[in-house]
Amino acid sequence: MIHLLILLLAAWLLAADMPAHEANAVGLSFLSVPVAERHGIMDITLWYPATKGGTPVLVGDSPLFKGEIARQDAPKAAGSHPLILLSHGGLKSGPFIGAWMASRLASKGFVVAMMRQPDPHTMTSQESIREIWLRPADLSAALTAIERDDTLSGGIDRNRIGVLGFLVGGTSALSIAGGNLDPESFARSCDPGGTGIDCVEFATAGIDLHSVDRQKLTRSHLDPRVKAAVVIDPEFGASFTPESLAQISIPVRLINLGTPKTVWPGLRASDLKSAISGARYDLIVNALQYSAFSECKPAGASILREEGEEPLCQDPEGTNRAAIHDSLAEMVAAAFRSDLPQ
Repeated sequence: MIHLLILLLAAWLLAADMPAHEANAVGLSFLSVPVAERHGIMDITLWYPATKGGTPVLVGDSPLFKGEIARQDAPKAAGSHPLILLSHGGLKSGPFIGAWMASRLASKGFVVAMMRQPDPHTMTSQESIREIWLRPADLSAALTAIERDDTLSGGIDRNRIGVLGFLVGGTSALSIAGGNLDPESFARSCDPGGTGIDCVEFATAGIDLHSVDRQKLTRSHLDPRVKAAVVIDPEFGASFTPESLAQISIPVRLINLGTPKTVWPGLRASDLKSAISGARYDLIVNALQYSAFSECKPAGASILREEGEEPLCQDPEGTNRAAIHDSLAEMVAAAFRSDLPQ
């Protein structure tokens, strides 16, 4: 998974010459948030319901994947909108991997703050482990920065804040909701019979999960400002302590992409349903894990084959990734409409 996601880095923000009506509904702005533990700043893209104006841009376009259209610095639409904190990707991921979801949610009336993790080209495998506890801290830091900035927080309903996570971002969303990782269970992820996703990468880099900093791994990231969570294909979901999951008090929607036979064991969320009081679980059977990535360009599949990489452009036969994205975004939006305070 780590090596696979590095391919997503060929993603750019491009000025786009497009009909104005195509991007009127979604605005985009950029901000940098200081994060003490990263000893620097973290970049965030803020997607929001917009009116006419701003500069048309194409976000996340690459040789593999189609980009998403938005209008940079467009005026915000009137009204007060829920805020969704979005973290998408594995331990190493491209900066705009979640743009398709952010754009769709913004078009449905949500403001979305999407985290942009450090450049995987400069991140070692040893450093990537730290993302497990740095990313939930990023989510809270982003929320604090938005709340403190009157310009950014204008039009946001501070009582309606949710978190949405895919993969390691799903681990982060569970952590924000109150889940704590169990160091023993985590350490066994790459032991024989374990369900770890990146074990080959760890072994190649000489990483032993039994030696990971336990204090940082197990600390609490509970953020009471967040009122609902949607968790999709979470990595390390099996490593949360049952006690902490039982104490989660906000609504949680768990989603897996695939069938019981095709969902990778390391991403399976079904066991979390009984551990989290009131959690709901959905299985999107007309999708695969790869369906969480951006829509592929016609040449995407052949590029991946030539590079000997995993089939990121693969979806179940007879399905359409754009349609999968539309359905998943509507499911996520409906969950937040239902679960966030009214």
